[in-house]
Formats: sequence, structure tokens, C-alpha cells
Amino acid sequence: MYKKNQHILLLIQQLTPNKNALNHALKIANIFKSKVLVSNSPFSKNQINHEDLENYISDHDHVNTIQLFSSNDQPDKIIKQFNIIFMLIHIDKKNDFKFFLRNNIFSWVLNAKIPTFIIGNKTSTKTDYSNIILPIDHKKESKEKMIWASYFGRFNNAVIQIIPATEKEDAFVKTIRNTLLFTKKMFSQFTFDYRIHKSKIASRHIDEEAFKASTTKESDLIILMTGKTQGIFFLRYNSKKIKYLINSYPNPILLINPMKDYYLPCDG
Repeated sequence: MYKKNQHILLLIQQLTPNKNALNHALKIANIFKSKVLVSNSPFSKNQINHEDLENYISDHDHVNTIQLFSSNDQPDKIIKQFNIIFMLIHIDKKNDFKFFLRNNIFSWVLNAKIPTFIIGNKTSTKTDYSNIILPIDHKKESKEKMIWASYFGRFNNAVIQIIPATEKEDAFVKTIRNTLLFTKKMFSQFTFDYRIHKSKIASRHIDEEAFKASTTKESDLIILMTGKTQGIFFLRYNSKKIKYLINSYPNPILLINPMKDYYLPCDG
């Protein structure tokens, strides 16, 4: 765990006039007392020249540019070098969801030892990461969502909204119950507020249920997971699902790869 010089890595694919991606990165950096590093996406088809990238960040202190290239030892090499705790990517919906495209930005998302924030053109500019929603399915890896949600509770006094799936199979019921018991025990160590909302939705559809619920609970961040059960969650098997969610709802998404050797946020 690193206590100094933590960074948020923002991978730019296009310079949008409203600077939505940069503003999200700055909000996250403020919560975790970090700095922002900005780079062209190594997979972008339209590389932004260095001068334009420097102008893009010129109004902000604690923001610097770096140059990245696609290689077999990335992204973890750059994560280790700069103590990066989150990546943030503004999705290019024309290129990033091509089913047969083997080398694109999601190859970094799936290999990274850190979670990645995903935003799109419809992602709200008003997000302050103070209200977090967690869909809980029947997989034991869901516990990792609780750990990452707790950082927003601890560092940003966020309210954590938990939506557990409802299952009929005993093994699935037990796993969901254990996840909730783990959550209550861990969250009780801190002072932030959390709420559990019962649902009648099975694990298969609980992620979309979370997005639907967010419109009534004013949620601004939804935490999802990749994982072997879901396959390569948004690229080769369920790309239509994540594309639909990011293009239909105003919520940013935090994607977590389970069982990774994470570089964790700290408050030191």
C-alpha cells in the first residue's frame, strides 16, 4: 500500500469541450487526495498531439501528462511506477465495443490490478460520488465490491446503497447471506451510512435493476464486477450489456476485476 503520490490515470480518446472526463478524474482525485495523470489512450485511432493535451489541462494544478504505449507489460508497469489507484476512461462507443477487436482499451481494463471508472457521453456532470449503489449477486466475489465501496464511505462520507439479488437455490441464498453478513461486520467499523434494499430480482438481472433503482435513489456511482462467470464482461460476451448501460443511464461505473493484487487507496 502506498501512502504518498497516489495518482488517478485518465486515458483520453477525444478532447470534449465540457471536459467531463477530466472533471470526473479531478473529483475522484480530490476524494482520495491524489493527483491526476492524463495520457492519450494507447489504443485510440485519433491520437491527440501533446500541445493540445497540455492546453486541455492547463487550468489545473496537480494534473500532468504522460505518454503511454501498448505493450505486454502494461498497464501494470505504469500502475506500479506511478502508484496509480484508479484508471478512468471515457468510452469511445464507435470503437471500444467491436466484438472481434482483440486489442483495445478494455484489454487494459481486464488486466489492470486496479479498478477502472467508465463514463460515456450521457454520464452526468453533477456526480460527486457521495451516493454509491451496489448490486449483489450469488457469487462470493461480490464481497470485493463492499471493500471498494467502503473507501467512498470513509473518504467521502458516501451513503452506500446495497441491492441483493433474490435466489431460490440454497447455495446461492447462502452466498448472498454471507456477503451481507460480511458487509455488516465490515461497515460497522466505520461511521458512514449504508442501507440494504430488498429486491425480487435474480442475480442474472440484478445489475440492470441497480441502474433502474438509481433513478429513484439519486445514485451517482454503480459498482460492477468483471469475472470468469460473466466472461469478459463487456467485450467478447456481454459488450451489448455494458454499452447499453453506459449509453442509457447517467451513472458512472466502477469496474472491479476480482482477485487482483490491488494498489489500494490510503488516507495517509
